[in-house]
Amino acid sequence: MMTGAKSSDLPQLSFVGKITILLATAVALLSTPLAAPAMTGIVEAFTDQAQNEPFALAIMALVEAIFGETGPRFLVKFVLLSVPALFIIIGAPITGWICDRWGRKSLLNVSLVVFGISGVSTYWADSFLFMFIGRAILGIAIAGIKTSTVAMVGDYFVGEERKKFLGWQGSAVKFGGLGFMLIGGYLAELDWQSPFLGYLLSFVLLPFVIFKITESMPEKGPSTIASRAAYKLEAIPKGPALFVFISATLASALFFVTPVQLRFFYEDKFGLSPLYFSWAVVVANGMGALVSIWYNKVKARLNYTSIYALIFGTMGFGYLILTLMPGYYSTLLGMLIAGIGFGLFIPNQSDWIMSFTAPSRRGMAVGLVTTAMFMGQFLSALLIEPFVVENNPDAVWQSLAVFLAVLTVIYIIFGLIEKKRGSWQVKKHPS
Repeated sequence: MMTGAKSSDLPQLSFVGKITILLATAVALLSTPLAAPAMTGIVEAFTDQAQNEPFALAIMALVEAIFGETGPRFLVKFVLLSVPALFIIIGAPITGWICDRWGRKSLLNVSLVVFGISGVSTYWADSFLFMFIGRAILGIAIAGIKTSTVAMVGDYFVGEERKKFLGWQGSAVKFGGLGFMLIGGYLAELDWQSPFLGYLLSFVLLPFVIFKITESMPEKGPSTIASRAAYKLEAIPKGPALFVFISATLASALFFVTPVQLRFFYEDKFGLSPLYFSWAVVVANGMGALVSIWYNKVKARLNYTSIYALIFGTMGFGYLILTLMPGYYSTLLGMLIAGIGFGLFIPNQSDWIMSFTAPSRRGMAVGLVTTAMFMGQFLSALLIEPFVVENNPDAVWQSLAVFLAVLTVIYIIFGLIEKKRGSWQVKKHPS
């Protein structure tokens, strides 16, 4: 049986090191905020090519066979947003395995280099195939960054201190999304290519990772073969891990509807430019960033399942408010409310999985949650397409509001069961 580690037993991290981890986590989420404002410009630039390029025609034929008629707009959303998510799904378990064997820092260094090169490559894209390859490699790099930075939090912090830092990490993601969306919006006003230069920020961060972060991997588990086998067997309990996986996938899919569809909502309903979309996301992410900081306070009052009920409830209410507002500025109220849920789901899923995972398998566990998160992003563009109604930009958000209301009720019930019976409580591994 493992004993909980004290803060004094853990590797130490300087203030600059802490900031570096927060910034690295934020950079990993650059993919969507930078690319989303450029989508309409890419649609305009590549519409003719979508009708003639063999690779583009093959992708659209495959999607049409499954989901029905589609077009250049959907193809751009798929390549820019869903393809990185697909390769994060594929890459996260692998990077999790690497993270537990080669080390967190080594994985992070390599991932930042690959991230910068593959991300900026879209600037020179002249075909959907070129864009697809760059975004696919980018997804694998994101998996490495996300897995290593969250695993580091588990290595460096314990108990309440860990919850606080996870909250700050979630806030960094939201503030990063806020800043990157604004940058992407302004640059998209120039041309569709300029936002992709933002991926070069990873090279600015790389020296700080090299010189200000030390390897944080915990010591190996029990030395005997028998005890090591038992140790690994209890490391990632299947039932609770599956519940976390499903919850994280749902929350992520419903969150990523915003960058996937909101840009087109503002264009179709109000005829607004990418910059207005960026400001709406800034409002939501700003609220999410503030809420994330208080995650440890929320967790002190609610169990993990009940927090997901709060996440789904605020997102659903926010999406509903979005459809009821008559003008652009009043829709920001809906984004503000939805932002409460946006701010809670990242620290909640990370804290939950680490609460019952042994240190030796922390990288793999975080990799699985990363897979869940980006499984949601990948599915988001695909799942909402049947609910897109021509000449009715509100339709998607109304359907989502109903679905989220149902999820909220389900998770309230699960939360009450957990509180009463401890249904999802398993042996803790706070070290």
